[in-house]
Parts: sequence; C-alpha cells; structure tokens
Amino acid sequence: MMMSNALSIVAVTAVLKDLLENGLVSDSITASVGDVLVTALPPDLIKVGTDERSQLNFFLYHVTQNRNVDWVSPEFRSKHSRVNKSQRSANPPLALDLHYLLTAYGAKDFQAELLLGYAMQLLHTTTVITSDLIENALKNASTSNTTSLISQALAGVSISKLAEQIGQIKLSPEFLSMEDNSKIWSALQTHYRPSASYLASMILIDSQEINYSECGNTGLWNEPSIEQVTALTQTQPLIFAGNTIMIRGKRLRGEITRIRLNNTEKLLVPENIKETQISFKLPDDLYIGVQTIQVVHLTIANAGHIENMTSNVAAVIIHPKISVLLRQVVDSAAELHSVELTVKFHPQLRKTQRVVLLLNEISSPHTLAQSIVVSSPDDDTDVMNIAVKNIQPGTYLVRVQVDGVASPLEMNQTGEYHSPQVTIP
Repeated sequence: MMMSNALSIVAVTAVLKDLLENGLVSDSITASVGDVLVTALPPDLIKVGTDERSQLNFFLYHVTQNRNVDWVSPEFRSKHSRVNKSQRSANPPLALDLHYLLTAYGAKDFQAELLLGYAMQLLHTTTVITSDLIENALKNASTSNTTSLISQALAGVSISKLAEQIGQIKLSPEFLSMEDNSKIWSALQTHYRPSASYLASMILIDSQEINYSECGNTGLWNEPSIEQVTALTQTQPLIFAGNTIMIRGKRLRGEITRIRLNNTEKLLVPENIKETQISFKLPDDLYIGVQTIQVVHLTIANAGHIENMTSNVAAVIIHPKISVLLRQVVDSAAELHSVELTVKFHPQLRKTQRVVLLLNEISSPHTLAQSIVVSSPDDDTDVMNIAVKNIQPGTYLVRVQVDGVASPLEMNQTGEYHSPQVTIP
C-alpha cells in the first residue's frame, strides 16, 4: 500500500484481468471449454443466449471508502509518498476499497460452473498482488492492444513507477447474502449468471494540492505541457505516417522549440509554433503503432544549443494504409475456395509486429467473415502474401490490424464502405 494517482483504479482492474488471462493460457482448462474471453465490461454489454461464449468478466460494481486511512499520519505520508517526493499534500489521501463482481458465462452445460470454479481457485492462491505482478500486468495491457483506452492512458506514464506507487493490493472474497446478490443483479438489469464478489484493498489516491513553501520549486510551471495530439483536420481523425498533426497544450513556444519522437536524441523542427498549439509533419518512415512525442525547449549558449526543458510524453497512434489484390486462386473445386492475397503496407511492417487480416462481406460490412492471424514477417517488409482458406466466393472489404491498430476503410459518395476490397472468384 503506497500513495498513488488517479490511474490506480484502472490499474487494479487491468491486473485482475491479466491475472486470469495468464492463468488460462497456462492451464489445461481451455481444452475442456475452448477459448475463453476475459473482459472487464458492464454485464449488460455482454452477449448472452445463442451468441453466448465461454467468458470470464471482472466488473467494478462498487467503490467504498476505507476508514483505515486514519492511521496514515501527515508525517507518514510526507515520508512515504512516491507520487512526487518534492511535493507535499495538505489533504489526506483518498483511501478506497474496490468491489468486483466476477462472472462466468457459457452456452453449454457446466461451462459457467467450471470457469467460475477455476477462477476462484486461481484468485484464492493470489491473495496479495505484488508490485511486480502489477508492473507485468500493466505492461501487457499497454502493449497487447495499442488502441485500447488503458494503452493510451498509460502511454505517457512510467509503468514501473506507477506499480511501485501502488505497492501491493490485498484481494479477498466477499460472500454476499442472497438478498445483496439479488440487489446487485437487479440494478444491473441483465440476465443472472454464476458469480462471486471480491474486495481489492486498499488503494490510496494522493491529493494533487501542493504546498509550495515546502516544494520551493516553481520552475515546473515554466515547462511545456502537452494536453492533446490530434490529426490536423477532424474530417480524418486517424493519424498516418507523413501526416501533419496538431499538438495542443500550454507553454509550448520556447526560445527554440523542437520535437522529439520515441525518446531519440534527434530533434525535429515543427512547422508552426504558438503558445497553445504546434503543427508538426510526421516522418514517412515511422512504424505502425504507438509512438511517443515530446516538446523540447532549447536555449542558445556559447557552446551551441542546450536542452532546457521538456514536456510530458504524449502518445501518437500511427495507423496502417493498405492496398490488396488477388495473387492466385489455390483451390476452387469445392463450395468454399482457397486463395492467396497480396497486401501492400504503408509504412512498412517491422519483423516483430503481429498482423491480423480481417475480411467483411461488402454486402454485409458489419459482419466479420474471416479473421486470420498471420505469422510475423522474418524481416521488415511492405508486402505480405497471405493465404485465405475455406471462404465463400464474393466481394470482401479488407482490413488489417498491426499490433492491434487497424487500417481504415474508405467510403464512396453515398456513404457506403467500398475499399480496399477484393473479389474471390
């Protein structure tokens, strides 16, 4: 238990989700029930009935105050707070207990009971979530899907420092009465499923109020601050390599203003600089996925330019653009055909990146026809040949996900998706 910041709540939820996902990967239970989806959604958003699948869901249904914070004296907080050792808060920390509902889903007999029993056994052996577990879980959450909300929230944060700030979390089951359980599910207004309640305790969120007489440091108010990074125009909100982006914030203009990408030493020159916004053209050779960006202020000295102040780190997500063509028909003898597609990427793929090909029938663009996980390329490349097996003849819209970042579909003048597309003969 340590002082932490507003990301603590989402961090604990991400840790619990990751704990179950890792347990499922290393356990033979998937052989019995098939692939199991682990989510952290409100239960009313989970599909049930004929579309129900094997699923475990952690839902934060209640937050309460932990009264044990009273023993955390100002002296203790001053000594042990790791949010910023130069800052001192006059307010006591906000101490919270997080109440979770663990629910199991399954369309077949005994699937839900089997999953719930497994999850409860796993959590019973992990009563204390250490800072190491927290750090590993947050790293997984921030890299497994770079377009997710938690990935974007963690983009400008030191994950190791956040894990250290949270310290350790005690996890224990809460055995609710039938009446309390009924009240929860009535409030959720969805179909009841086997569930168990858990308490995560305690999470301390420190005040942002600063006593400057103790800090003795007003220099931080001169630092540039990035608040938002967007595409230049709202008509195309996605960002691509080579695009001009808009950086918005405070105190962005310096004596000499430069841009740093991905923590490199090389600094780039922006196009237009104002106090609250900077326009900047991205290089064409950026890789697909999450990039980091900083505003750097330099000063002129006798020996040249000296780096004076840097802003916080913000995230920029580079989306891929693709073109696709039918390379060859491998098998068309049966009702379902097999073909090979050639997909060209901009910018090029890195050899470690994960690629998923997505095909949607153009007549039903919101229904996914096939999702194909493609082996990562052996070397950096801008072209891949991808095998598509057992697919109905027809015309398909084509997208790819590279490390979770999807390529866009283009619309025609009537507002219908029309490209990129490929026809399977």
